[in-house]
This record gives sequence, C-alpha cells and structure tokens, in this order.
Amino acid sequence: MHDLSRPYTSVAKIAVGDRLHEISSGTRADARAWAEDIGVGAFDQEFRLQGGRLRIGRTRLTDPDTRVADQMLAAVWEGRRHAVFTHLYHGRPADAVAFFDGLRLAEHEDGVVAVPRGRRVRRPEPAELVKEIPHVGLLEITALTAATRRRLPKWRGAKMAGGELFRGDVDGQGPYFLLATRSLLVTVLPEEEQVRDVPRRLAGLSVEAVR
Repeated sequence: MHDLSRPYTSVAKIAVGDRLHEISSGTRADARAWAEDIGVGAFDQEFRLQGGRLRIGRTRLTDPDTRVADQMLAAVWEGRRHAVFTHLYHGRPADAVAFFDGLRLAEHEDGVVAVPRGRRVRRPEPAELVKEIPHVGLLEITALTAATRRRLPKWRGAKMAGGELFRGDVDGQGPYFLLATRSLLVTVLPEEEQVRDVPRRLAGLSVEAVR
C-alpha cells in the first residue's frame, strides 16, 4: 500500500522568443511556501488577470560562489485554490504581466492548465508532475517522447509489471531510478535509507496517464 496523500506540483519550461522560463503549479499554499523559500517577505503589487490575481514580490538572490546578488521578481498567479508561479531576473511588473498574458490559464478542481498562446510563446518539452511518496522518494513524471527517451540508458532495464526499470548514479547526489512505461518516463529520487527497497516498492506501483 502506497501513501499517495502528499500534494503534488507540476513544472514546465516556457520559451518566449529566445528566453526560457520555468513555471511551477500547485496549491496557493505551495506558491506561498515557494515565495518564502526564496526570500519574498510580502507581495507589494497585484493585478487582475484571467479570472485570478497576479501577485508580485521582490527579492535578491546571491550566488554562493561569486557572491554576486541579482534582483529577482517573484510572480504568482492565484486562482480559487491553485496557483502558477515563476521568477524573472531583473524583471519589472510589466514583464510579469506580459509573460502571463502569453499563457492561457484555466483552473480546474485538480489544478491549473497553462497553454502557450501567440507565435512567440511555446513549450519546448513536455511538462513534469512532481509527487512525493513516502518510503519511495520523489517522483518526476513526464511523457515518454522521442526527446525524453534519450534519458534512458542504452542497455535494457529490469522488466516489471509497471514497465522497465533502470538505475543510475549522479556524482555527489547518489542513486536514482528511471521507470519507463508505455507512455511515461518516471524519474525516482529515493530517500537515502530506502534505496535498497525502492525496486521492490516500485514493482507494486502503477503509474498511468489519464487523458
């Protein structure tokens, strides 16, 4: 039995012209926690936008190696229960409004759908859903496409009921697992003390895409 009660977030990259931005989506509480984590003490501007409100905050992030500090704009679009959030380096409120105007936002019971609109706005790769499962780890789930399939090793993985399982290691970060199903690629970042048990637990986990 897997505990699936933890909340989830989703992450997508949005290209506007030649600039690439990363957006995240989750609950409004997720957005507030993210803003606090990056040092936003309060939001000082707010705009009505696409049936929700776009809240703007400011912070400075310091590179630990160079000690150079950059000004950063935090932009959070809030619906009734869910939010989409991103940051813009050296951005102005008008830049945040223009960025979110390039997305068609629609809130549903289980989250927000953000669709690029206009010729200059596109999503260069599939979005990812991020979900934590206790005793397994952090799952990053994306569509299995020609592009994401390149993440898989050249050799065959272990056959499981849920798909094909691979294991790899990242220097300084430890082991990870890749589970390839017919339509999805699941990256599993395991809890350190659970690494040995993860393959067995993944054997009892079914990950499916519902359209």
